[in-house]
Order: sequence, then structure tokens, then C-alpha cells
Amino acid sequence: MKKVAIIGVGNVGAHVASAAVLRNLPIELLLIDQSQEFETGQVLDLRDSLQFSPHARVRGADLGDAEVANADIFVITAGAAQKPGDTRLDLLDKNVKILKSILTKIGKIKKTAIVILVANPVDILTQIAHEILELPRGHVFGTGTLLDSSRLRWRLAEIFKKNIEDVDGFVLGEHGDSEFVAWSTVENSDEFSDEKKNELEHTVRRAAYEIIDGKGATFFGIGAATAEILEHILLDSKKILPVSVPLFGEFGIHGIAVGVPARIGAHGVSKIEEIELVESEYEKLLTSATGLRNLLDRADY
Repeated sequence: MKKVAIIGVGNVGAHVASAAVLRNLPIELLLIDQSQEFETGQVLDLRDSLQFSPHARVRGADLGDAEVANADIFVITAGAAQKPGDTRLDLLDKNVKILKSILTKIGKIKKTAIVILVANPVDILTQIAHEILELPRGHVFGTGTLLDSSRLRWRLAEIFKKNIEDVDGFVLGEHGDSEFVAWSTVENSDEFSDEKKNELEHTVRRAAYEIIDGKGATFFGIGAATAEILEHILLDSKKILPVSVPLFGEFGIHGIAVGVPARIGAHGVSKIEEIELVESEYEKLLTSATGLRNLLDRADY
């Protein structure tokens, strides 16, 4: 049974925890929140679902606890919320400070630990966490464009009238405004006109804003996406998912985390899949990465 510390159990963290529990994963969840009363309520509420997921365990913990520092997997969702009209990058300064505070309070973690960033802007926070923690390559990564790819695929499944499991396609780049659909990874994409492709890409890119305008926050999708990552770590499945990974020359990119296809297993990212993209997609990926790198250079960490 792996010990998974979820730091921040508001809407996003709670949905990550619930999705993981309902998959009946063999995990012990340590829920951590700045409000002790709120944390206790979340623990009790989640425990009410354990009858239906007998392999999972749930309890509360504090950042300073030795057992937290000894966790096998960390899921960091804590951060300032994205408000209507905000971009994910508007959150940069606030959430860099929150991330640094969290990592300081956790203290030294074991070299085998895996750290998954969920808070936004996820690509920049992933790169910063990677640099601060100095864990082995692949042990620090973010949810990246996995959620965006899910947003694409259910729309494609409806258009093609297929089961969503039979639909391929990646959204790559920043989890944000410079993300793009890699149409070369979408089977039968030649059936779409350029106008239709642009329309779908715009819809996927703006999906979070529409959800936030409607209900104030997104959490079902990201909760399920993060639980999916946890499952592939626990099963050592080597599943290819589009996640945010610090790059060291892959795709011609250095020194920034960005959403690319990667194999997920027991040691985190075991391999970055340098899939063949068309020239325009390479250019979009480089442009996205350059924009993120420029913002990282402005971050105080």
C-alpha cells in the first residue's frame, strides 16, 4: 500500500482523493489542509465511501509530520484559485510563494518519492518544484495537458460517434492559452476542415474559462485525470499520457516543463515519447515552451 499525501483538499484535492478512493486503489491517503477543521470534515466524509472501496485508507495529517515527509507520492493542489477572467498565468506570483512554503514545511523527502503538481500555472510550478527538490528525473511532473486532451477526446467521440476509448489525440504544450491540438495524433482528422479544427481547438482551450464562469471552479475533470495518473504509477503500467515534464533537450526544448507524451509507471515518468509531429506542431510546441520559459525567468524562487 502506497502512502499518498494530498496537499490542499479543497474542491480539487477532494475530487482527486474521491476519484482515487472510488477506483479502489491500494493507497493510504494523507489529507492535508491549512484548516484543521475543514481537513477533518473532508476525512470523515471520504471515509463514508470506504465500504465501497475496501483497499483504500484515508486520514488527516500535518505538513510537519515525519510520516508526510516519508510519503511515497505527493499530490500538490494547494494554491490560489483561478477567478473569472483570470488566466492560469495570473496566478504565478501567488502560487510560487505557496509552493515554496509547502516544500519548506515538508522538509527533506526521500529520493524515491514522486511529486505530482496540479496547482496552476502547473507547467511553471512543475519546473520550480523540480529545481528545488532535486529528485531524479521523472520523479517530479505535473498533470499538464492530460485534462485538455480529455476535453478534446470526448468532443471527438461525439463527432465520430465512437466510444471515447477508441478515440486518439493529444493536446500538447502549456496547460493554458498557448496549448494546441496535435492534429497529427488524431485519427481521421483529415475529415475536418481547417475552420472546424480551429473551432474545436478554441473550444478546448477555452473550456476551463466556460466552466469557471458557470460554477466558479473546475474539479471533476482534474480529479479524474490525477487519479488516472496515480493508478498508472501504482500499476507500473507505462501508459502514455500527456503530462508536464521538465525537458532536457527533448523536442529541442531545454529548462522548462511543458505538456508532452510520457510513459507513466512506478518511478513516475519513465520515458518521454518524442512522437513525430508535423512542422507547424513543432513550432507551436516551441512557442509555448518559450513563453513559459520567459515567465519562469520572471518568477521569484
